[in-house]
Amino acid sequence: MSKQANAKDKLIGKGRELVKPVVHGIARRALPVVERASGTKYVRERGATGTAGSPSSAKGAKKIALETARSYRNLASALKGRTAGDVDGWTVAPAKKEVDAKLREIARLNADSILAESLISGSSLGASMVEAGRALIDAGLHGEAVSIGLNLRRRPEHQQIGRVLLGMAYHRASNPEAAWNEFERIDDRELITAAALEFYPTAIDTLGNEALPLIERSNQTGDTEKWNSKAVLRTAESAFCIDAFDHVRTLLESRLAWGEDKLSEAVKYELMRMREWLPGGVHLQPLPTTPGKRNFGVLSYDQPGIRSRNIGDYIQTLASIGHLLRYENLSFTGDTGLTDLFANLRKSVKQERKYAGPEAELNLVEVYRDGNVYQDIPEDTWYVSFGWYMHDIFGKSFNIPFHPNLRPILLSVFVRYPEMLTPDAIAYLKKYGPVGCRDWQSVAVLRAVGVPAFFSGCLTTTVDTLFPAKERDKRSGTLRVDWMKGGKGPSRKQTVTAIRDKSFPENLELARSWVSDYAYKYSRVLTSRLHANLPARSVGATVEFEPKNKSDSRFGGLYGINDAEFDTIRTGILDKLAIIIPLIAEGASEDEIYAKWIEITEDDMAAADKYLAEASLPDETSGELASVVSAANQPQPEAGTTDVYLSVNKGEESLVETAAKSIDENASGRYRLWLASGVLDAERVTEIGATLSSGTLHSLEAVSYSGITAREDLVQALLPVLFSDHDRLVVLPAAAEVFADVAELSRTNLSSSLLGAKQDVRKTRTSGLTLMRRIASAFKDDHVGALDFVFASHSTLNEDFIVFDPQIAVLDLARLRSEGVPERVVGLLKSVGINYVDSLQVAVGGRYAELDADWNVRAHWETSDSPRIVNWRGQTRHLGHMALPA
Repeated sequence: MSKQANAKDKLIGKGRELVKPVVHGIARRALPVVERASGTKYVRERGATGTAGSPSSAKGAKKIALETARSYRNLASALKGRTAGDVDGWTVAPAKKEVDAKLREIARLNADSILAESLISGSSLGASMVEAGRALIDAGLHGEAVSIGLNLRRRPEHQQIGRVLLGMAYHRASNPEAAWNEFERIDDRELITAAALEFYPTAIDTLGNEALPLIERSNQTGDTEKWNSKAVLRTAESAFCIDAFDHVRTLLESRLAWGEDKLSEAVKYELMRMREWLPGGVHLQPLPTTPGKRNFGVLSYDQPGIRSRNIGDYIQTLASIGHLLRYENLSFTGDTGLTDLFANLRKSVKQERKYAGPEAELNLVEVYRDGNVYQDIPEDTWYVSFGWYMHDIFGKSFNIPFHPNLRPILLSVFVRYPEMLTPDAIAYLKKYGPVGCRDWQSVAVLRAVGVPAFFSGCLTTTVDTLFPAKERDKRSGTLRVDWMKGGKGPSRKQTVTAIRDKSFPENLELARSWVSDYAYKYSRVLTSRLHANLPARSVGATVEFEPKNKSDSRFGGLYGINDAEFDTIRTGILDKLAIIIPLIAEGASEDEIYAKWIEITEDDMAAADKYLAEASLPDETSGELASVVSAANQPQPEAGTTDVYLSVNKGEESLVETAAKSIDENASGRYRLWLASGVLDAERVTEIGATLSSGTLHSLEAVSYSGITAREDLVQALLPVLFSDHDRLVVLPAAAEVFADVAELSRTNLSSSLLGAKQDVRKTRTSGLTLMRRIASAFKDDHVGALDFVFASHSTLNEDFIVFDPQIAVLDLARLRSEGVPERVVGLLKSVGINYVDSLQVAVGGRYAELDADWNVRAHWETSDSPRIVNWRGQTRHLGHMALPA
């Protein structure tokens, strides 16, 4: 072994030896220090005799802080990178940047150790690299894993190992197609087995049923028995989502046969849960029916992925039950647990809410909000479809359209993921709409894709139906529910893991006891939870509602409302269901019921039309933009010359020369490169320009705009105005590595689009509507401004769009000017405070032409064997481009 390798092994060993006790010591000592800073009496918890604020506790806190700092020093000094010193004996906490660097180094040491230990144990290099690469990815060191993969992929002897590492990294961060592009070229069975956790789910997510022969082959060769149990679980989940139930059963049964000694408790639990959702399992048993009686669904919260542990969900269902029990002549059959619960709850209905109602009988069935497509729902089952839609199934699919035998009354709906709004889902919601939405953001999202929707507010405002006021109010004291600001009084958390193992009626009884405490025990409730706020307010408690983020998409129209607005929501829901439920109970036809639904929501739809129309995005005027650039010497087009704007982010100045040379080496004709003013000094611009054989390098005239400080964002926003006589402009980042002629890129056919760009391949950038929701959420305390932004940004859309990557783009400057895009982008930069990339998404929406994939290859999220441009912005740059050697 070389001296260098020996030294590295010693460092790894030393790092591993130090990490565990020191980190544990830091955690043990840091907690009381943090608690003391927040006012918590940590000394009592440690068993000391002093109290917070006493001399003894202060002395103890100082000692703990000193020990914590010294523990950090011991750890940090053994790792790479600078370690800050302090004259006060290391009692000052290190900077976050330094701590993060040390944590990254620990993660690298851990991956190195895993690699070494795997090789020592006799595993092959490929299998060992898979384990180490997975450790890097799990630790968030995505770039390091990609760089290793690219390096190995360039070497013929290690090409397959490189591909498997890249596939694993892209599986975590990109769309499945990017990962499968690497995985599908691997034929080493040992490598595939080692990476089964990522390989087989990616295959199914990309190929669907065409991937199933791959699993069958693995079963036949015995490779499946070598998969780790998490790989079996994740592959079964993907197969479940394409209804490949026979393959799921084979995977589950073979792994469960291993026995408890070989399976972790957590994986075993998930495997057994999934088995219950297969054909013949408990969840697909026929639901009880009564011949000749109409079925009515009571909303429950189970699904193949996970069962709700949020008491707030069951409080919503409790509120829905009150709308049935108001009718004294309405009786119920069906599920014994539900009928017994209904009989018990009926005793507590408010006298003033009671109606005689129709003399009819409804058959009660439990309907899963997120998993009803897997149930054996009887025909003609009606239900009020409310709550959070959708909780995805295994992170891959959504339960919409609902089961074909369900007839939903869509009221108090929250749309969590715009990605759920597939063409089939949109058609389904249109069929059964208008959709009554719990919040205004959901109204805007649904209308943006053409679904009729109105604001109804939350069903829990009506839960007081089951909690009549006592003659004498004996409530006292304060209850804190997920309250973040401290204070006196008992505290609770609304998420309770134990409820996952209780029956549906038991959880409804638990929800009843929670609301009962609001109604009869506590006079004041402090909470950050919507479904503690609204139910407590409904039953008359004084509530202080302080959510973590007032601009959260769940709260539009529900935060900051006064008593009159609260009562309007409650009355609106009560009145609508007072019309619809008797029709359902009397056996009215589907056409009659939905016609009546459209009729009674007409005024709400008109109110939503008016409310949404009042918002507008903060566009600047064309005159204001013209005045800003009027003094600048604007570039004039030159025949036969391609103009390219090179965007340079902070820290990328040194990359300009490399990018310019790569452009020059592949240019077939004349071109001009343009930079924002001040990126490089005039001398450096001249130096670089002198090295170019086919082009020139220039700095644009300086521009400024009141309220916008980000120079690069402003210049890119103003490009259509700065190049006012141009029709086309290519935009590239300084971090680009170019292997093709930019003139060819400039000639891209844009048709009627505003620009050409590539769809963003990152998992977090799939939906334009989701991006806009994320932007609105960043308004924080300005919840009114967040709603205005949502309404205005959605008003010009008629469908969702996939987010594009404008870092490499071909701009149709004339169309951008005529559509007022610069005015909108500048207005958003100035008033909303988002960056240029996101502002352009809002302004352009889906009106872009898709560039060929090879024109913008982002190495940390995808690869190409023949890239035309590799975009390294914000990524660890690999030595040498990603193309394979010939």
